[in-house]
Amino acid sequence: MPRLAALATALLLAGPLAVVPLATTDAAAPGPSARASELRSATRCAPRAELRAARGVVLLVAGTGSTPEDTWSWSYEPALQADGLATCTVELPDHALGSFTAAAPYVATGIRVASRQAGGRIAVVGHSQGGALPVWAVTFWPGVAARVTDVVSLAGPFGGTALGNELCAAGRCAPLAWQLRQGSSTLAALRAAPLPEGVAITSISSQYDEIVRPQPAASTLEGATNILLQDVCVQDPSEHGLILGDPVAYALALDAITHAGPADVGRLPDDTCDQTFIPNGDLAGSPVFLRAVGRFATGLADPTRWVDREPPVPAYAR
Repeated sequence: MPRLAALATALLLAGPLAVVPLATTDAAAPGPSARASELRSATRCAPRAELRAARGVVLLVAGTGSTPEDTWSWSYEPALQADGLATCTVELPDHALGSFTAAAPYVATGIRVASRQAGGRIAVVGHSQGGALPVWAVTFWPGVAARVTDVVSLAGPFGGTALGNELCAAGRCAPLAWQLRQGSSTLAALRAAPLPEGVAITSISSQYDEIVRPQPAASTLEGATNILLQDVCVQDPSEHGLILGDPVAYALALDAITHAGPADVGRLPDDTCDQTFIPNGDLAGSPVFLRAVGRFATGLADPTRWVDREPPVPAYAR
């Protein structure tokens, strides 16, 4: 697996999209938010004509410490475009190092903006924290859910990660670590809420994930289709970062996006496990993800960010 091994070296160094009418009402996002103009400007899309001519439209949501360029420019953007899909991205505030619930309105607004420009419902693919944020948005804001066919989460922390508990062991840590740790009130609120009808949710994870762990419990969401990569291809070597270039994860995501309902392992091509890198991805461009790795490490370790308790769960989600 030379190409995937090269990516590993680089990183370790540091329903079909049918165009249907939208809901006529779409309540404003409750909870913490920025100005409406700031929320809207965080979303960038391909030209509207390209969106409407494409096979479908996918909003991409990056994870903690990352930007859309860091995460998607070398992976899902070129791959999806080669498969006839147009893309939008959303830039989360403070590189997604702040509060989870403060970032959620950016994703909710991103879904609204992308679906309006697309002229119909869209799919959403997110990585890490960015895989859980869209599920939060479609769960608590029905007007947002009406705009979405699928959410595909890559290494999303639905069950909480033990890393958060370790970071908060001394009683002070970043708000995000409190919110995404095992036993957090934030994730308990998400798991307790019924998932919206009409939105297919696929959670893809790896047993080797060193950030969102232990797997598969950390990425399991009741009511979603939960898929462990090694249950599909036993020798799949991907972990938290490598999942972005993983051809099996991409095949599952593409299957979910281009069919009604969640991903179905039975529909994958027979040679999926023989592939070594995301089709049409840019291996040479993948080292930009190192910037996200650096921000993740330094951002959560910055004591000026630390607080002594989990931020309150917004009233709309209690």
